[in-house]
Amino acid sequence: MKICIVAGGTGGHIAPALAVAEKIEREEKFFITGKSRASEKRFIKNIDAKEIQYIDVKPIVGKGLKSALGFFSSFLSLKESYEILKKINPDVVIGFGGYVSGPVCLAGKILKKKVFIHEQNSVMGFTNKVASLFSDKVFTSFKETEAPMLLKKKFVYSSFPLRNKFKEDLQRGLEKKNDSDKLTIFVSGGSQGAVGLNKLFVETIEKIAKVFPNIRNHLKIFHQTGDLSFDFVHNSLSSWNAEVFPFTDDFGFFLGMCDIAISRGGAGTVFEIAFSKKVAIFVPLPKSAGGHQEK
Repeated sequence: MKICIVAGGTGGHIAPALAVAEKIEREEKFFITGKSRASEKRFIKNIDAKEIQYIDVKPIVGKGLKSALGFFSSFLSLKESYEILKKINPDVVIGFGGYVSGPVCLAGKILKKKVFIHEQNSVMGFTNKVASLFSDKVFTSFKETEAPMLLKKKFVYSSFPLRNKFKEDLQRGLEKKNDSDKLTIFVSGGSQGAVGLNKLFVETIEKIAKVFPNIRNHLKIFHQTGDLSFDFVHNSLSSWNAEVFPFTDDFGFFLGMCDIAISRGGAGTVFEIAFSKKVAIFVPLPKSAGGHQEK
């Protein structure tokens, strides 16, 4: 059986796709992702598949020209996806959301393939909402994910798949962590970072230091910043016992090493921190799709 897995955009879409891909034999597995976002490029090295294909698709957002360009891009991507799937000839197409997933899943349906999708968040994203209309099954991470009345029979609660790499890295971090008197904090805004969260953490930690000057001697900080605010955070925490990096694929390791995790509320991050049983402070992204991070 040939299985085509498609995911793109952020790590929140790609990581669970990789987790499912780990369970499939290499010779039966094909992966399609985007080629325009940094997170897609960063995760490519972790994809073990017989063949990896890339398509370029723009989001359908905004109004006027921007929205029109998005629709035109989707049409071109559908044609490209159709040609790729016709060549691969998979038995099943599994989409994990992100704009790249839409045209591939639709092309799979046009070619009369079985189409499954997985929704990571408590509120369905735009691409999966559309794909749910023609997909054969919709797997969800949350029992509470709302399903349209006419589509309820195809919705299946499956929870959020976690990568073997995450579990192995978590164990490695737990084993390396020592019981020193330093409180270890891991700050992460997800695979893309979070400028607002980074700034808030820096401002807060400096305010605390003014009240408790010796706190610098009792903290160890790991901080994943994303690309946009790496320099700001790196410079701001230069006098602290801190390791600052724009991105890490060893999220599990740093989670294992920490006492407290401070993060956005993306579904993948929430499930991984819950699995680790670490104390966590979640700062939801205010403008997440459908406000899913606040639910």
